[in-house]
Amino acid sequence: MAWHPWQLSMGLLALFGAAAPRVAALQAAPSVTGAPVTLVSTGAGVVPPLLPEPTTVWSSLVSTTVAPGARWLSFPVAADSGAVLVPWCAGRVAVLLDGHDVHAAKGPVVLDVAANGHPHVLTIAFDISDYERRITCGEPPRVGARATTQDGLLPLDFASPHAALGGGHAVVYVPPGHDRHRRGPLLVGLHPWNGSPWTYSAYEPLLAAARAADVLLLFPSGLGNSLYTADAEDEVLRAIDALLAVVAVDPDRITLWGASMGGGGATTIGFHHPDRFAAIISLFGDSKYDLSTYVRGILGDGASAHRVNALDIVDNARNVPVWLVHGQDDRVSPIAQSAMLARALEAKHFEVRFDRVPNAGHEGRVVTDFADRIVSRAATARRVYLPSRVSYWSVVRRHDRAYGIRLKRAHTHTTGDAFFDLARVGESVHLVHAEGVTSLRLPRGAFGIAPTATPAVVADEPSGASVRVEWDPVE
Repeated sequence: MAWHPWQLSMGLLALFGAAAPRVAALQAAPSVTGAPVTLVSTGAGVVPPLLPEPTTVWSSLVSTTVAPGARWLSFPVAADSGAVLVPWCAGRVAVLLDGHDVHAAKGPVVLDVAANGHPHVLTIAFDISDYERRITCGEPPRVGARATTQDGLLPLDFASPHAALGGGHAVVYVPPGHDRHRRGPLLVGLHPWNGSPWTYSAYEPLLAAARAADVLLLFPSGLGNSLYTADAEDEVLRAIDALLAVVAVDPDRITLWGASMGGGGATTIGFHHPDRFAAIISLFGDSKYDLSTYVRGILGDGASAHRVNALDIVDNARNVPVWLVHGQDDRVSPIAQSAMLARALEAKHFEVRFDRVPNAGHEGRVVTDFADRIVSRAATARRVYLPSRVSYWSVVRRHDRAYGIRLKRAHTHTTGDAFFDLARVGESVHLVHAEGVTSLRLPRGAFGIAPTATPAVVADEPSGASVRVEWDPVE
């Protein structure tokens, strides 16, 4: 397919980003080549001095419900093993080798084992949350020779103005054998409340599905419990741009998803930038924040909430499919949050899927159960490059374009919102509706019209009569 000039510019924008960091590095990581651990011993409370024999099958941990609180697992390590890889696990608070805390940072850690003729014991201590209620880790531990890997879970470092808030760092999962020079799909996961870029790296079914489908995973920082407001939204886009600067990614195949706070963030950021994503997936996220709850401390007032409420800007999802997943027994973020967003999208005849999960609350198990389907969606989704109609609410002043169409706000518009709805009808373009806009600039090739053509723009109602609409010059 021949690309029009505006498509090329959009592709370069998606590839390098308007705010692409000057420095980005995807680091290699220590690893272990050896057999995975298959049996462990587990228990609750304080780690006992004498550990029982391993009888628990590792693969059963993720599906075994346990009570919140202190918990541990352990396994023996032979004296001549060389090294042991300890995976990142949800709620991991300590890693102990022979009872001594090794003070491991977040993420997988590789420990050298002394060849002193005596067997060793590796123990992982947890604080199991009410959200997880299980032991979930990104992969089984491995015992063997220390190595360095260019795939698996890797830290991504990049320049960010939000470094003081934890920005400039993300986690990438590169499937083993992935060709970094081949442009393929990317699945971007936004972490939940009290999460971090490492949160989803503790979900083994997610990583396994990405391996099977050869889908890159990116886990940006939400800058703490931000509800993905302005700085966190900017951080997510910078992380995407940073990865695209060091690994080949198809800009038409970027899917955005998240759970809980991350689910709300996925719809917020996805609706703000619908032309950047092939699909948006929200698991039990809020679509309209309730200021009578804890969110008032973060959002402050209705105007701030409006800028992150997906329900307020459903028109923006005209050309990007949305998938909502919500537990029917959710008491933290009621299923009504997804239901009202689904109804609003359906009312406009937009593409939306809504899965109600029976006997499920606000819990990580829902993510695990849908992990393979989320990855499968990302493997096949493609963004709409030349939509025949674009409707776009700009509720943040710096967001002044969508699908290459640039808007100029009316200075006297009191709310600060700006909206346009443009559609191709035959060989002409119709301005269906506009609010808070003084002018619109259209790129050559928009709506699939020949780049050399300059069709008339017809205002369908009085609101568009005063809006100046111009085409970019023919190059």
